[in-house]
Amino acid sequence: MSSPNDTELQIRTVTTADIPHLVALNCAAYPDLIQDEVVWTAPQLQSHLVVFPEGQLLAEEQRRAVGAISTLILHRDIDPLAPHTWLGVTDNGTFVRHDPGGDTLYLADIYVHPECWGRGVGRALYAALRDLCKRLGLRRVVAGGRLWSYGDVAHTMSPESYVAGVQRGELSDQVLVSQLRAGFSVRGILPGYLHDWRSRHFATLLEWQNPDYVARSSGSSKELRRGIGSQKNDAGLDTEQ
Repeated sequence: MSSPNDTELQIRTVTTADIPHLVALNCAAYPDLIQDEVVWTAPQLQSHLVVFPEGQLLAEEQRRAVGAISTLILHRDIDPLAPHTWLGVTDNGTFVRHDPGGDTLYLADIYVHPECWGRGVGRALYAALRDLCKRLGLRRVVAGGRLWSYGDVAHTMSPESYVAGVQRGELSDQVLVSQLRAGFSVRGILPGYLHDWRSRHFATLLEWQNPDYVARSSGSSKELRRGIGSQKNDAGLDTEQ
């Protein structure tokens, strides 16, 4: 997962020694969320390492932390495409209901240092996320995505219209555009997802389906399912669940 050349971008799993750097990195990436206390704390990050160490990934450039992702596997009793909030689905950011027997990898956070935006860090992290989902044999990745620039136009349009405009290329949103490029499809809108003034507390409900997923069954046989949901939703919201 990492390159022998330490001047290149490397992706590796997080260690306990990384936690102070990740706290600082998360605050640098989301200064607007600090006052709302929805940036990572050291105890939360430590909890992630206890319950799901392989799902916590760090991007390094010249041995400096420049980006990271935090994930958990949703409990098998949770409908991943049903309405939910960030605090609820992550158990206040602790991941304590992480379920190795579930089939959905939940992207709780992806963050890149602002100085490194536009340099491929996010793209590399999304690729590592997809690889993780495939390696674990999971059905999908689900996430709630911030509507980074929705606050600028919220007085003139609904979040649904805003997202559709971004999908058609008529509006620009740096977060949603990067997620669509990473292969995610928009499955709906999540109201009250996170206390986030930029998004007016809305989020996109995002899904990436693993084309190599092998369905788990109660019997001895397994069903190979390839290519499910491989088409991107470019024209409008797909709210089928």
